[in-house]
Amino acid sequence: MTNLQRRLQRLEAHLTDLSGLVPKSQKWLEYWDRQIYDYMTNEQAEPVRFSVEAVRAVMKFMSDPESSVGSIPAGIDE
Repeated sequence: MTNLQRRLQRLEAHLTDLSGLVPKSQKWLEYWDRQIYDYMTNEQAEPVRFSVEAVRAVMKFMSDPESSVGSIPAGIDE
């Protein structure tokens, strides 16, 4: 393995979060949108640690028709 390859691996490790995806990419947003949706609808089998960055991004994404979290009716917890 060359020095450049090692440096790239270290850089890639810093550019990903617990999901293993690049933060703020479309796949990353869709992944966290689904994780938070599952959590909010009690479909999550195991606890997941959400990053603050992921929660903020999903909150902004909620108004998009593609958002799972945005499809949850208001007052579901009541």
